[in-house]
Amino acid sequence: MQEETAIYLTNIVIAVILAGLLTHSWLRLGRSTPSFYWMVAAWIMVVADVFFALRPDLPHWVGRLLPTLLVTVGQLTFFAGARTTAKQPVPWKLITGVLLFHALALTYFLLGGPATPWRMVTNGVIWASIAFMAFLSLRKAPVFFWQPIVAPANVFLLHGFFHVARITLAIGASAYDWPRVADALQVVGDLEASFFIVALFTALLIATLQQRHEELMSARAEVETLSGLLPVCAWCKKVRDDEGYWQQVEDYLSRRNIRITHGICADCMSTQTKDTHPSASS
Repeated sequence: MQEETAIYLTNIVIAVILAGLLTHSWLRLGRSTPSFYWMVAAWIMVVADVFFALRPDLPHWVGRLLPTLLVTVGQLTFFAGARTTAKQPVPWKLITGVLLFHALALTYFLLGGPATPWRMVTNGVIWASIAFMAFLSLRKAPVFFWQPIVAPANVFLLHGFFHVARITLAIGASAYDWPRVADALQVVGDLEASFFIVALFTALLIATLQQRHEELMSARAEVETLSGLLPVCAWCKKVRDDEGYWQQVEDYLSRRNIRITHGICADCMSTQTKDTHPSASS
């Protein structure tokens, strides 16, 4: 088994596990639109790794075109997830334009003759740009998605910087004829894909759970506040129960296992004494 194929098989196993966790999270936590995009992107990356692993057995043009385009589709779906997480509209025209441009660029490199490092540079520029756009989008999302060190926004930021560094080295390898550097960049890129998937999906799960916990705590506090309110009639002093019925305070409390004892306050005692013995006050 080739080293490259082994790396892709490892990526597939990791991506399937994490995509399954995202799918489970989406099913259990309300099937929100942002979670849907994250989940779909995860499965797209799984399919891309499958095609990368099968590349030696695929027709040349399929192996050089389809897996790379699938990575771009997955990255753009991540970007859509970042936009919806930040409650921003998804720029479908921009996404379509980036995908068409990448498809045309890959076709050009495929038909242009022998392999060239500019193909790697083009891929890196596109993927870095998408990563930075996702980072900027998540900066407007709830704090769980950008403030912690392990937040998804920071994962996208590091992913973008990695591609910038990779582009720089690829240009240097082309200018100074460093074939070993070019080969090493390919291996490092494949390994970084695994690290990126693990870091991003783990960060997304943590951020989603933290957001869900915050929403539940807020809802609980609101319920406790509302449950502490007791509607009382301003005239007859009856209270309204949870079912909307008005009843005497004694009946309302007794239904909640609160025992009632009767007494008389000082003001009522004075009033009752005057009413009972009117001559006493004359």
